[in-house]
Amino acid sequence: MYMCLAFAFVQNVEHPHTGDPTEQADHRPLILGHRGAIYKEPENTVQGFQKTKDLGCDGFELDVFLLKCGTLVVFHGGGGDKDPGCLKDYCGIEGNIMDCTAEEARALPFNPDGKAFGKFPADKLEHAVIPTLEEVLLLAKETKQLVKIELKGAGTSDPVVELVERLDMVDQCYFSSFYHDRIERIRDLRPQTHADGSHVFRTGALFREPPQNFVEVAKEVKASEIHLRYDTCSKERVEAIHEAGMNSLAWFRGPGVMAADAKKFVDVGNEDKTMYQTVLNSGVGAMVVNRPDVLLNLVEEKEADSSDEETM
Repeated sequence: MYMCLAFAFVQNVEHPHTGDPTEQADHRPLILGHRGAIYKEPENTVQGFQKTKDLGCDGFELDVFLLKCGTLVVFHGGGGDKDPGCLKDYCGIEGNIMDCTAEEARALPFNPDGKAFGKFPADKLEHAVIPTLEEVLLLAKETKQLVKIELKGAGTSDPVVELVERLDMVDQCYFSSFYHDRIERIRDLRPQTHADGSHVFRTGALFREPPQNFVEVAKEVKASEIHLRYDTCSKERVEAIHEAGMNSLAWFRGPGVMAADAKKFVDVGNEDKTMYQTVLNSGVGAMVVNRPDVLLNLVEEKEADSSDEETM
């Protein structure tokens, strides 16, 4: 079945926007690389996160697990969110990242023949390693970028908060999860607010298919943000988020799934400018994308056009 992404947004919305869904928005969202710069460098690696800085991103998103030795590492793995951290697709071996020590995780190879990396250059995978969260945060502290930390593995809430505090990076970090009890735990640990009432520790409730009461669901765990999958990020939902006093974010799926998704849309390509513009039109405040260079180029073009119009 084929459809237009622009019109897919109005499905399952109680009061859909009746105007032109292709109307272009002029705001600039925060632009973050999904697991780094996934088409330029291996995902969730120091090289990939450094590349987001080189491209001009505001920050990047990463996934974190707690190893059996107590070390936090940055890794995605297979298995989905019901059984995260599987090594087969990424490293070519059976097992789970959470059963490794830090030394064992560091020595794991990336599998160039696995479906996780597709046709990624083998030479780049050969020299890539699974980094610790501390390594990556220290890089972000140097580059002054924002970091969206997805609490991928169990038991990550407490040690992640402690590490971020120890590195004095609370203002640079956000915490998110599909398991909302993990961000609720962070709110219980650190309920502090600024003078304007905003939370010091910023948490995002991740949704794949947001229920009708998604705002209330996020409020129940005292989230400060709501993170919607790109094809559910409608103007109506974004407006509801902002009206509730929360920030909004659209997240894009991994490259393989995005390639499959793009085939069902007739009006956009696979994370091309038309797809990004369609999501931008929702008014969303931040976007986590696999092709940040494409989105950055789009935004720069729009800003240049706007500047030209002002000088005419």
